[in-house]
Amino acid sequence: MQDDDHIHNDPARTIYKRGLQKKVNRQACRKAAGIVDTECNGESIIVVAAEVDPRVRRLAPQPVTFDLNTGESFSKKSDLKKAVLGTRYKPWTYTPDFIFQLVNGQYVYVEGKHSHWSRSNPEFSRVARAMGELGHRLILVTETTFTKAHHRNLRILRTLPNRHLTPERHAWIDTQFPQSLSFGEAQQSFGVTGSEICAALFEGLIATDLSLTALGDRTKLVRADGDVSHLQVLPL
Repeated sequence: MQDDDHIHNDPARTIYKRGLQKKVNRQACRKAAGIVDTECNGESIIVVAAEVDPRVRRLAPQPVTFDLNTGESFSKKSDLKKAVLGTRYKPWTYTPDFIFQLVNGQYVYVEGKHSHWSRSNPEFSRVARAMGELGHRLILVTETTFTKAHHRNLRILRTLPNRHLTPERHAWIDTQFPQSLSFGEAQQSFGVTGSEICAALFEGLIATDLSLTALGDRTKLVRADGDVSHLQVLPL
């Protein structure tokens, strides 16, 4: 089973069940099929960031279970358990939190953990090394990747109903927007709406540092001329 197959899989293990007391975050994502279930806020913001980050084409949660001893992969964690049932063999089981398909055609597995967990579990580096030896790229994303402003700004951007400007407004921002202007000035002096500013951020017409402060009147906007690197918030 190849990476391309994994992104089409149903989750390899079930997080959400009716009646289960365990906390589950459920969210829709335009880059995923159906509802994405995550186990913590750290995983939830990764989904939000992936939806905004233009390098990510598609994502799938809990895509596959690996036996890192053999390199075998299983569509369901339960399938691996059945495969070794009745034997003395103990598999090295690992189910990544996500798989991302990037626009450049590459696939990346993503694990979301709190930095405290990472410090307390240094042996996780063995998992990343084993995945690399099997030809898979795995990155660890902790809460330190995202600032408080990131959480607010990324959620605002991901919920934008229309991420494209009308041709007329696109042309005006592309040719008439000043080199530098505050969010409030753009609205008050030129009548650009908040939704149009966010759409222009998606289209790379203007840019701002999403990590600094929540989007508001004082947010500084600059012309970007098609550069969308301000949206590349994941360590890909």
